[in-house]
Amino acid sequence: MRGPREAGVSVVSTLASVVIVLVLGSIVLSQTIGGNPAPRHVEGAPPRSTTAVSALASAPPAAAHAACVADVAAIESAVAAYETLHGGLPPAGTAWATASGGPLAGQRWPSGDGSFTLEWTGTSVDVRPLRGPHAHQSVAGAAGCVGV
Repeated sequence: MRGPREAGVSVVSTLASVVIVLVLGSIVLSQTIGGNPAPRHVEGAPPRSTTAVSALASAPPAAAHAACVADVAAIESAVAAYETLHGGLPPAGTAWATASGGPLAGQRWPSGDGSFTLEWTGTSVDVRPLRGPHAHQSVAGAAGCVGV
């Protein structure tokens, strides 16, 4: 049986643990929310690197390509599910995928972010970039997204 002295030690150690966690949490929040002040340019210092600027400039095309690859993968998965259930490829269009009971039921057809559109032709995925030639591809890989 514990005595009153042992129970007091347990309460104090628990309280100390809670205080330590709160202090660490406040430090993390102050670093996250407050952040570091904006760096100032010092006279005579070399100019800042433009690597970050060039990385940001290439982000939209990279994001559009990644979205295209993900959307084509979603269509490929839907086609495979349809083929498994019905024993053949689905008809052209989008109704087979988004209709009630379809593999993408309750979802929108992946139509891209404005830089491309995707269409199921009945035998292949038609990738149409906003700029450049469109590509037809079979249901294997996202090769049509190269132009996006």
